[in-house]
Amino acid sequence: MDLIKEVTLLRYQFRLMQSMIQSDEFPFYRFVIDYEFEEEQVNALRKILIAFHDRLTREEVSIFAQNDHLFSKFKLPLDMLYSPQKPNLDEFKLYITKIFYQEFELKYLLLSLKKQCIFVNVCDYLLEQLQISNKV
Repeated sequence: MDLIKEVTLLRYQFRLMQSMIQSDEFPFYRFVIDYEFEEEQVNALRKILIAFHDRLTREEVSIFAQNDHLFSKFKLPLDMLYSPQKPNLDEFKLYITKIFYQEFELKYLLLSLKKQCIFVNVCDYLLEQLQISNKV
């Protein structure tokens, strides 16, 4: 099979798989597909959410959240990310702009994560801050 036919077939199969994903059950995965996030971007986001969860609940970042190699690829400020202080919306926005070159509404990213039960406490915390910042 030549390359063009192979790419065409892969695109068709991709569209079929997209239709199989129930956006009600897996809204974050659907978001990832719709915005064409790369695996390293999603991995970095997950690690940031783990770090934020740790900072909100334990005031320190566990070794499981730390991935200097992955974060350095996106030039994330590690001292800020691993800080014992509570995270905030501006910090999260900074990381998002460094990791993702795609444009999207932060609110919808957080809602999709929350609906898929991925770090609900972090999503609620950031959504609350987002709502407050939109009122100002």
